[in-house]
Amino acid sequence: MKCHGRIFGLLMSVCFIAVTAATAFAQTGKCAFQTLNFPTPPDSFPSAEALTDTGAIVGTFLTPSRHESGYLLYQGKFTPFMFPGSTDTSAHDMSRTGTIVGEFNTGGNQRPFMVRSGGFQQITIPGFPNVPGSAHGVNDNGDIVGEFVANSARFGFLLHNGKLTILSFPGAQGGTLPMSINDQGVVVGVYFSGPEETSRGFMWKNGVFSNLNPPAAGNGHTELTKISNAGDVVGDFISPVDHQFHGFSFHQGQFIIIDAPGFNQTSIFGVNKFDNIVGVGSNATSNIELKGFCSAAF
Repeated sequence: MKCHGRIFGLLMSVCFIAVTAATAFAQTGKCAFQTLNFPTPPDSFPSAEALTDTGAIVGTFLTPSRHESGYLLYQGKFTPFMFPGSTDTSAHDMSRTGTIVGEFNTGGNQRPFMVRSGGFQQITIPGFPNVPGSAHGVNDNGDIVGEFVANSARFGFLLHNGKLTILSFPGAQGGTLPMSINDQGVVVGVYFSGPEETSRGFMWKNGVFSNLNPPAAGNGHTELTKISNAGDVVGDFISPVDHQFHGFSFHQGQFIIIDAPGFNQTSIFGVNKFDNIVGVGSNATSNIELKGFCSAAF
């Protein structure tokens, strides 16, 4: 990996990456947005997947050799990293205490990983030591959620103090994918009722599943991507009216649609306790990474 050992230890302590933002803001009535500029090569397609309470951003981009690399962005510093010996590395979440989770690939074998106290570690699913998988969420207590594949089926997992809890939404024959967990142990994600079925959102709390989907989505696609420590949920859905992606927040029982101005579609991937979000605005010609300031939407 490019940034392991002593180098990554420095990265974790002083080289967190940060947001370099455009000066102009656009107000939607719900959120004010600014463009995220990444110092990556042309056509690298960076994606911001999580925003911590301390302002750090983690995500993934394509290298010039067309492999996936994780990155940290914090206080104006950008640091790419690869799991040692991997061909591709993707980062999905980061806790306030600095733990990063994601997945890496070596020779076609995908495995979940974590970075903690400056060291990289493969995550092994208890009872399923050699199955492919991915880690998508981590909280400040060290709990990790993600998915793994066993016997040709996709299962969600929660690791708490080394103990495995399998998360499988009732009737989800196409699999369950937990995406995020907050410090209160609330999990959000998506499930599939069949192999080719549309994804639907779920919340899991104290062992109980519930559906969580914006009414504007109808029976169509919904993806819950993150839940903050304040209990706010963000994600996106496809509208049955215009067949476009729209971002949304869920706060105190209320869904609010969040659309970035100037774009046909909006997807939201991360939120922190200060109601800041990261996501992407898309139109026919471009995809632009965005940071939003959304106190009016929560």
